[in-house]
Amino acid sequence: MQLDKNYSIDTDGAGSILNFTEQRIREKEGKEVEYTFKDQWFYLSVEQCLNKYLDLKLEGAEDVRDCLNKIEEVRSIITKLN
Repeated sequence: MQLDKNYSIDTDGAGSILNFTEQRIREKEGKEVEYTFKDQWFYLSVEQCLNKYLDLKLEGAEDVRDCLNKIEEVRSIITKLN
């Protein structure tokens, strides 16, 4: 299930995986090269993945108001999944 542009959750018989994918640019041999950055977190349930997703979204919060806005954004995304 796709959560937003960069995050998705996959499930299998063993558990759930929170995936992060983002196009980035790095320097290679003096040139800027685009590449796909990927990261994954493995959990037993979708609920645990969603908790990690919320934690990751809150990392960039600058103040309490920003934190509350991000929580509402994540709640809205979760509600749309149902």
